[in-house]
Amino acid sequence: MTIMPANPRFTLAATVALLAASCNAVSAQSWQAEWQKTLAAAKQEGKATVAGPPGSEYRKALTAFSKSHPDIQLDYVGIQGRDFAPRIMQERRAGQFLWDVHIGGPNTMFNVLLPAKALDPLRPALILPEVSADKSWRNGFDDGWMDDEAKHAYGFIGYLQYVAYVNRDAIAEKEFSKTEDLWHPKWKGKIVWHDPRREGTGTNQGAVVLVNFGAEALTRLFRDQAIVLTEDYRQLAEWVVRGRYPIGIGINLPNLQTFRNEGLGKNVKPFKDPKFASTIPGFGTVSLVNRGPHPNAARVYLNWLLSKEAQSLYAQTSGQSSRRLDALGVDPEVTPEAGVRYLNAQKQQYQEMRKKVNEIAKEIFK
Repeated sequence: MTIMPANPRFTLAATVALLAASCNAVSAQSWQAEWQKTLAAAKQEGKATVAGPPGSEYRKALTAFSKSHPDIQLDYVGIQGRDFAPRIMQERRAGQFLWDVHIGGPNTMFNVLLPAKALDPLRPALILPEVSADKSWRNGFDDGWMDDEAKHAYGFIGYLQYVAYVNRDAIAEKEFSKTEDLWHPKWKGKIVWHDPRREGTGTNQGAVVLVNFGAEALTRLFRDQAIVLTEDYRQLAEWVVRGRYPIGIGINLPNLQTFRNEGLGKNVKPFKDPKFASTIPGFGTVSLVNRGPHPNAARVYLNWLLSKEAQSLYAQTSGQSSRRLDALGVDPEVTPEAGVRYLNAQKQQYQEMRKKVNEIAKEIFK
């Protein structure tokens, strides 16, 4: 019998393949063991405390966690970031650490929670491989980081937001068909804007106008069009739906969706123009509060939140597009076009621009 000498290249390739398979098996065992340990500890804690956006649509989506993890009680408080920030800081000064997770607009995180060192890095809490896999997210997982350090504030929502929504029952297409029409005198007194003097979607849209048209154009718009301001998202949507003010700037889509679900506002349409569009997370940014009372339950919640299941539910109930590519029920109207990079004025790198919008607005609306 003749014994043929081993092919060194074949032997090397086989060795590499064997080592890779072994490493993958160890890696799988490692995260699975960590996940089971975390689940067990979370059940012992028995609860997770989450501060999230107000509104029934958000609550419905973000509290569905209880169906997937019935052994972990979820205490969910719907609260805007501008109200949550002073509350949590007062509590922490008194030695009370009551929150595990915060979901909302990123500016509360940038302006209050990060400077106060109240947040932990998020990635170490993401145990399940599928929640941070690049293939699962539009433009890859890392494109969702909102903070400059890419550690603490993660935007899981990335929907197209348009500067203006128009009630087409009140204003025909031919009357408002180009971006410049927003400055036309005939719409003086017909525009309602979510207050751009403070953080919110009104500031987002002001930033889009500032970038694409300049400070002078934004100033003229504020000064000449007798714009009505409101801090109430629901009121803003209702006024546009009812036609009291047929042009709305800074509409929060879930509030409009509530009226659409009731058969109203079907003809309130976004004015679609590249110069009037951006992609943002809105209230869809999550952070991990440090020194929280239920650290393991918080990790379980975060892994659930970024799963296909939770992202699909969020998209279906809010009408906003998840950045997860496999999320179901995403509205094509607000889904970014593949391969197109849109301005995301909510990222921390645009903070100074947003402040400029606030300054201009405060000067005009005194």
